[in-house]
Amino acid sequence: MPALFAALVIVHGSAEAADYSGRARVIDGDTISIRNQRIRIAAIDACERDQTGLKDGKLWRCGVAARSYLGKMIDGQHVRCDIIDKDQYRRLVGQCFIGDVDIGLAMVNAGLAEAMLRYLPATHSISEVEYGQAENRARDRGFGMWSAEIESPHEYRRSKSSRMTAMWPIWRNAADGL
Repeated sequence: MPALFAALVIVHGSAEAADYSGRARVIDGDTISIRNQRIRIAAIDACERDQTGLKDGKLWRCGVAARSYLGKMIDGQHVRCDIIDKDQYRRLVGQCFIGDVDIGLAMVNAGLAEAMLRYLPATHSISEVEYGQAENRARDRGFGMWSAEIESPHEYRRSKSSRMTAMWPIWRNAADGL
């Protein structure tokens, strides 16, 4: 009997660690929070919150658009995330669903996120073909980010990081009173 109880505790503990569900709060276009746990949506990369581009010759806040679209999709819905990894910031990474709808795939279909498949762990159930086809369709139809002039989100983060690093000597000298 104690061995059976221990086995149930182990199975329950691992299932709980591999699955988060409940009402989600949107952090940005590719990150949500369920029960105060941040979860990065697997296989996608959306514009950063402050990222902008040009659409129809006007400033377009692609990060705000991605966050807003995700918010409308999950607002008031029960979200389930199958956790597949942890990222470099120690956030959980998961394939998330509303019922049978893959939230990441829906973001790619809408053109509000790029498919980002290169960081997926070897053991995952995400259809790389389906995500690639969704991105190609969104790009061909000029949906979302594909209708605008924007930096790829990962390039935007890299260039923003480079600008911050370049400013460090100026900030340090200012702090030293120079």
